[in-house]
Amino acid sequence: MDTTRNADPPVTADESIGTRSTTWNALISDLRYRPFLVLLALGVTIRVVVMMSYFPAVMLAFDSARYARVGGQPLFGDYWMPAGYPMLLRVLRLWSRELWVTISIQHLIGLSVGVIVFLAVRYLGVWRPVACLAASVAFPSGDHIYFEHIVMAEFLLTFFAAAGLAAAVFALGKGVRLSWLAAASLMLGMAALVKSVGVVLLPVLVTCTLAFAPGRTADRVKAVAVALIPGLALLGVYVAAFKLADGRYLGLSDMRGWNLYSRVAPFADCREFSPPEGTAILCEETPPAERPGPFYYVWDADSISRRNVPLGPETGGRLGQFAAQAILHQPLDYLRAVVVDLWRFIEPATGRNWPYAGQTDATVAFGWHEPSAERMVVAAMKKKYRGVRPRIEHAELLNTYQQLFRINGLILAALLLSTALGMWHARGAERCGITLFGLAGVALFVLPVATVSYDFRYGVPPVLLIAVSGVLGAASFWRQRRGPDVTRGSETL
Repeated sequence: MDTTRNADPPVTADESIGTRSTTWNALISDLRYRPFLVLLALGVTIRVVVMMSYFPAVMLAFDSARYARVGGQPLFGDYWMPAGYPMLLRVLRLWSRELWVTISIQHLIGLSVGVIVFLAVRYLGVWRPVACLAASVAFPSGDHIYFEHIVMAEFLLTFFAAAGLAAAVFALGKGVRLSWLAAASLMLGMAALVKSVGVVLLPVLVTCTLAFAPGRTADRVKAVAVALIPGLALLGVYVAAFKLADGRYLGLSDMRGWNLYSRVAPFADCREFSPPEGTAILCEETPPAERPGPFYYVWDADSISRRNVPLGPETGGRLGQFAAQAILHQPLDYLRAVVVDLWRFIEPATGRNWPYAGQTDATVAFGWHEPSAERMVVAAMKKKYRGVRPRIEHAELLNTYQQLFRINGLILAALLLSTALGMWHARGAERCGITLFGLAGVALFVLPVATVSYDFRYGVPPVLLIAVSGVLGAASFWRQRRGPDVTRGSETL
């Protein structure tokens, strides 16, 4: 595949300072573009309304207390999650223990994602209205605002993914800039320390660097090394901190055995394979059609796994071996489970009545309220924060807004199709941008579904990335149909 055809002239590490200054001055000037300012003002206004209507935060996620380490747990004390987001929460508490302060900063981080996307798309030379369209998901999206308004890590994963991919665009969009490539590697490495699913982003960067870095073999090898080593070094620093703190869990892949077992448990049939030694106790006689979803086998104490195997990383090895045999001997059943769950990101109503099959869009919403859950979360969060009891007004209005400004169904399917077409038809810098955001988005959809299960919140970060790649793909296709100046005009950087 010719990834450099019709590309802009290469820009190397030796590019003149004057040229770089001109490019960045143009980008900064674009931030004064009136439609972009309207979008930014809309994003600010919506977040102010949310803060006033649902103050200080949504308090319905039991994971919030675990992220905040409210029970005195050490940073490296949870085998389900890495310590990146808990570390941020701890730093913010040093500034203020008022929960609304933390939530306000999360909203500011969410707003910055829109700015980052706009600048990255403009850097590719795309028309400013198209760049606004690509950034529009981050500013008014009800789902993104929801996750900024709760103590959960999805918003931070979105930020590091978008920032890292934008840095990769600056690094690879017009030749190779090694400093930006190193920054992209660090940002995407941070994404893995926020949520373990983010580990898939660094390989995407390395793959795209290999595909789009021009020049001699030695230059491309150097670029690939710069794309890989800083991110790996960051993970090394994380492991070193874990060792120095005498940590118990890295939180990256400690529970991979349990997760993969929960993926296969709803369909595993021991008549199709020989269970590894010590795992025959996991064999079920219940027909697959009558079994609950994957999360049942991890969270319900009455499940066959929880009754017979202590929950924890120490026992995950045996369960992982069982899962591997099930996948090896029932590949079609495994593929069917993955495909059905991927389809649920497009049509969340699929499987909505299947218990323990992941949260749906109905429960990850401003309009969903469970008083008993809220009381427990509030009681836990009071140990580390002040002002945690929610004051809720106009929840139904916020819920309606969230439903209206959501990307799924035919729109998401169209964006995925546009991404695929863009990867094939686009040329030069645009193809690089489409491939970076598109591959990253698809990877973030696939990895959790392939290794655990569907959950509506797993799809929120990748939707933004697919929106960017889909808009770029559509713009590229439209321009090729209508002429080279369409969607570029005289504003090309």
